[in-house]
Amino acid sequence: MNYVPVADGVKLYVEDFGDGPPILFICGGNLTHRSFDSQVAALAGRFRTITFDWRGTGASDKPRGGYNSDIAVADIRTLIEKLGAAPAVLVGHGLGAHLALLLAHAHPDLVKGLFLTAAAPWFSGERDGAIGGVSDDFLRFMISQVSGNGSGVRVPYAQTCYELGEKWVFYAPQSPGVYQDVLEQALAWPQYVLNAYANSMRDVDHRARLPLLGCPTLIAQGRHDHKQRYQGAVYMARMIPGARLHTFENSATMANLEEVEAFNQALAEFVLELEARRQQAA
Repeated sequence: MNYVPVADGVKLYVEDFGDGPPILFICGGNLTHRSFDSQVAALAGRFRTITFDWRGTGASDKPRGGYNSDIAVADIRTLIEKLGAAPAVLVGHGLGAHLALLLAHAHPDLVKGLFLTAAAPWFSGERDGAIGGVSDDFLRFMISQVSGNGSGVRVPYAQTCYELGEKWVFYAPQSPGVYQDVLEQALAWPQYVLNAYANSMRDVDHRARLPLLGCPTLIAQGRHDHKQRYQGAVYMARMIPGARLHTFENSATMANLEEVEAFNQALAEFVLELEARRQQAA
């Protein structure tokens, strides 16, 4: 089953491989289910791995509207329930980490644990003396791509997507194939859809939610993430009860691609740890 209906007239594209404890991967903005191919390939022999494309992106249906965080969280809730995957470990990346946090707070029964990467406690800026979320430099870059009144664009969308991959998400230079794959994924997000989701999340602030989260949480952040800033991950690890911070020393935003083996090992160990706890409690 590659398509799962989540609302009237809306189906999400889903890839569901393997058996065992379920892991649901929530990709970041301008990324698709393909961003986790290296995780699925390594882990589907031991776990059930579920990847999908957000509403309006990739191979999922593209309705005329409905592109906001509330609807995206509702889509994920429905997806988990229809696949019989609860409780699942949620792997949230970038904007997907915001959705994972919102879902874990609103529907804790669906979530066994949180594995957050390129994550942030709020969308951008400084709060409580800590910085987090997307950097001012990145916001200036994105603003520079649109016209002064915000009603149009200054450069072709493909140029924006190209610069995202080449300048913002990696710590070390990547092969042409990696850049091409990231570019193709970015272009699978219509610019209107990206803008709508981003605008709906500009006021997201998880500070009140973080101390209330009851599920085990591991925050896996690249040391050199200057897009979703590393300091925000430090703040989250301090505020979520029992959370741990795992630092990837040679990565930026895409630790799952820059340090594939280490990322996969950290995720597998986290899921196995939660499964051992479940068996001990049974």
